[in-house]
Amino acid sequence: MNESRLKTNSSFASEVTIPSPQQHRKKNNYTPSVYTEKSATIAADQTKFKAFLISARSVSWALFVKYWFLLGLLVAIVLAILFPNVARKGGYIRAEWTIKWGAVVIIFLISGLSLRTKILAETLLRVRLHFLIQFINLIIIPFTVFGLVLLFFKLHMNINSLLLVGVVIAASTPTTVSSNVVMTKNAKGNEASALMNAALGNVLGIFVSPALVSVFQDPLVHATPEDESTAEASGGVDFVQVLKQLGATVLAPLVIGQIIQWFFTEPVAKFKVKCRLSDVSSLMLLTMVWSVFSDAVYSGSFAAVKPKDIIAVAIMNAGFYTLFSLLCLFLARLPLPRWINTPTWLKNLRYSREDTVAIMYCGATKTVAMGVPLINVLYQNGDPGTIGVLSTPLLLYHVEQLILGNIEVELLKKWVSRGQKKREQQGAPIVRDEEENAYDSEVTHVASHIGPHSHSPSPLSQLHYYEK
Repeated sequence: MNESRLKTNSSFASEVTIPSPQQHRKKNNYTPSVYTEKSATIAADQTKFKAFLISARSVSWALFVKYWFLLGLLVAIVLAILFPNVARKGGYIRAEWTIKWGAVVIIFLISGLSLRTKILAETLLRVRLHFLIQFINLIIIPFTVFGLVLLFFKLHMNINSLLLVGVVIAASTPTTVSSNVVMTKNAKGNEASALMNAALGNVLGIFVSPALVSVFQDPLVHATPEDESTAEASGGVDFVQVLKQLGATVLAPLVIGQIIQWFFTEPVAKFKVKCRLSDVSSLMLLTMVWSVFSDAVYSGSFAAVKPKDIIAVAIMNAGFYTLFSLLCLFLARLPLPRWINTPTWLKNLRYSREDTVAIMYCGATKTVAMGVPLINVLYQNGDPGTIGVLSTPLLLYHVEQLILGNIEVELLKKWVSRGQKKREQQGAPIVRDEEENAYDSEVTHVASHIGPHSHSPSPLSQLHYYEK
C-alpha cells in the first residue's frame, strides 16, 4: 500500500512542474507602456517647473531686498494720488504733526544712534580733506546750479519755474548720511572720511542750507518769466524760526542719539540690528514723501507740471551728478598731462585714490532726509501743494544718484585696485587708514556679541540707513 502511494505521489510530482527562478523573471519582464512614459515626462516637467518657481522666487526676493525703497517711493506716490485726504496737511492722520514732526524726529534720532562717534573723532583732524568736500558740496554746487538756473530763466526755457526753483533747493542741501558711506566702502574708498563728512555736512546743513535758499530766493523770483509765477515760493524766509524748527526736529534728536550711542555702544548696536532701525528710518522717509505728494495732489499743484518737465529735470539731474563727480575727481587728483613733470608740492596736495573716492561720493550727493524737512519748514506758511512740486527735483536726484553711484562703484573699485597693485609692485605698502581698522575691529567686536543668527540689513537698507 505504501508502495502504491509512493508511485502515485511520484507520478503527481512528475506531472507538476515548479517554475525556475529564470522562468519567473522572464514572466515579470514587460515593456513599459505609453502611459508610463507619459507619467515620467510629466513628473520631469513638474520638477523643472518647481525648480523654475524656486529660482524665480529667489531672484524676485533678491531684487525686492535690493530695490524695495524705490518700489516704496512708487507706492507712496500712488497712495498720495488715490487717497490725498489721508496724509495731507489737516488730513485724517494730521500729517503736519505725526509725519512732519514725528517722522523727522525718528529719522534723526536713528541717525544719532547710528553714527560711530569714536571713529568720527579719530578722523577729525583731516581738516583740509573735510574743507574740500564741504566747499564743493555747500558752496560750488549750489552757486553753480543757481547760476545755470538763472541762465535758463533768461533764455526762457520751457520748463516749469517751480521745478527749476526746486532744482536750486536740491543743490543747496548737504550730502547724504548713508548712501555715500556705503558706496565709498564698496568702491574700496576711505570709509572713515566719508562717514565723518556725512555727519559734518548734515550738521552744517542745518545752518547753511536755509541761508543759501534765503540768498537765492529773491533773484530767482525776479528772474522768472512774466508768463509764469513762482509767487508760491516767494516771500521772506524767517531764518530764526527755520533754525528753531530744524534744531528741534533735526539737531536735538541727532545729539540725543549720539549721547545714547556714546554711553551704550554695544547695547545700541545690538538694538539697531534686532529692531532693523535702518528699515524703520527708510519707512519714515517714505511717509514724508507720501505726505508731501498728498499735499501737492490735493491742492492741484501738479496740474501745471507736464511730463516733459519731469523728463527735463531728470536729464538735468543726471548731468549735474556726472559733472560734479568729475569736478570732485579733478580737484582731488589735480591731474597734469603726462609730458609735464609734476612738481613735488603738487604731489603733496593730491589725495590718495581711496580719499578721492570719498570726496566724489560725499561731494556730489544730496540728502532727501534733510531736504524735504527743510522745504517743509521754509514754505510751511504758503500753499502746501507747492512743497510737493519743489521736492520733486530732489527726489529725482536721490534716485538718480543711487543708480549712477552704483555704476561708479565698479569703475572706482578697479581704479583703486590698480593703484594698490602699483604700490605693491613698487614695494610700497598698501595704505590702510587707522579709522578703517578701528571700524573693522568695532564691527567684529559687535558681531561676536550679536551671534550668527542675527539679522543683517539689506543692501538698500544700508543705502538708506539714515535717510538716505
